[in-house]
Amino acid sequence: MVTDRRHLTVTATRPAGGWTDEAALSAVADALGLAVEYEILDGGSPARVYRATASTGEDLAVKILVPAPGAVDGHDLESFRHKLRQIDHLRTLAPRLAAHYLPIGHFLDGDGWSACTTPFYESADLAAPLRKSAQGTREFFRRYTAVVQTLVLDGYAVQAHPTPAGHVAEVVVGRFLRRLPVLHRVLPAELMTAERLTVNGVPCRAPHLVLERLAGRLARLAPARLGAPAHGDFNTRNVLLSTRPGATVEDFRLIDPRGSTAPWDPVYDLAKTLFSLSVWDPALRTGFSVSRSRRHGYEVGFRQPVFPGYRGAIHRFLPQLASSEGLSGLFRDDPGWLERLLLTHDLHVLAEAPCRLSDRKPKPDVRGNDSAPMELALGHYLLGTLLINDLAAQLGRTGHLDAERHLALVADHLPQG
Repeated sequence: MVTDRRHLTVTATRPAGGWTDEAALSAVADALGLAVEYEILDGGSPARVYRATASTGEDLAVKILVPAPGAVDGHDLESFRHKLRQIDHLRTLAPRLAAHYLPIGHFLDGDGWSACTTPFYESADLAAPLRKSAQGTREFFRRYTAVVQTLVLDGYAVQAHPTPAGHVAEVVVGRFLRRLPVLHRVLPAELMTAERLTVNGVPCRAPHLVLERLAGRLARLAPARLGAPAHGDFNTRNVLLSTRPGATVEDFRLIDPRGSTAPWDPVYDLAKTLFSLSVWDPALRTGFSVSRSRRHGYEVGFRQPVFPGYRGAIHRFLPQLASSEGLSGLFRDDPGWLERLLLTHDLHVLAEAPCRLSDRKPKPDVRGNDSAPMELALGHYLLGTLLINDLAAQLGRTGHLDAERHLALVADHLPQG
């Protein structure tokens, strides 16, 4: 419970070489009397996560962030610390949703780092059924429907706020543009300065130039209203499904919200889940293969075949949302929701490229081969370039989007490494 949480300031001596993840973990273990067992690598943030045992015998998860210089927004200490504030805010504002958040037992602040503990929840991530077989798509949507209806009806829907002018430009497009300088410092100069490039055989313009062309269309895509800050980073790994015998679809826990108490657009979170299925989770689990030639430009795909359940879920995702009885009110007077969701999906792909450079954890694929941060950043940037060019081209020709065709660029047509 919140009243049992302890907020501690750790006054351990700063190591001569500065704080590292390992040194901060040692300080946390000493402060709380923990026996650390192993690191949990199945995550996408720069925070390191470990399983540990308390002196009482309780199994805990310990999350530690020692931010790297130049970390992007959302990967910084302030965002990490504000996650706690957002969860507390939801306990008052949306208690039925907040009951699904994994409770935080301790929150610790050190000299340039922070950490928190939660109970260790025996679980699988939301997309786990999709990796078992192509038939796992049905089970995925059974679970996702229960989760997303709780998120929307017990979370977003408890408040309604007017949408400020320029919301889509600031929140969706601006997030990528603010992070773009990080890519300029790290990715190949010839790629970042090129106005035109070819990706998987498709001639493309640089993303920032495409976004300039789309600027005049953004106002009409604005949400009809904003809701409560229910989450804000609703990727499939931030939903933990209980694996205990007899568990039901209601036995899930949420972790790692955005770290904001400002009103938010639920479509942003829906697009984050779709992005998890189309690019993010497959990339972290299989790795990217990227090649370049003068004749064919860049070829980007996954190093191993993508799980077939993911492809099925991508194609069914939007029709499932549109037909969900519990979500019908979300879209009723929001005519731009579908185009906004696809635009947000594409910007999630692009904005994730600099995020990959902030994450120093090993990223072993299904065969045990690590994916380097720059490789993951490059793959996201190239696929985001392909997607945003297709979106702009479709809107320019007809003013409307063929969502099935658009998502096929990542669901069906990616070459395998």
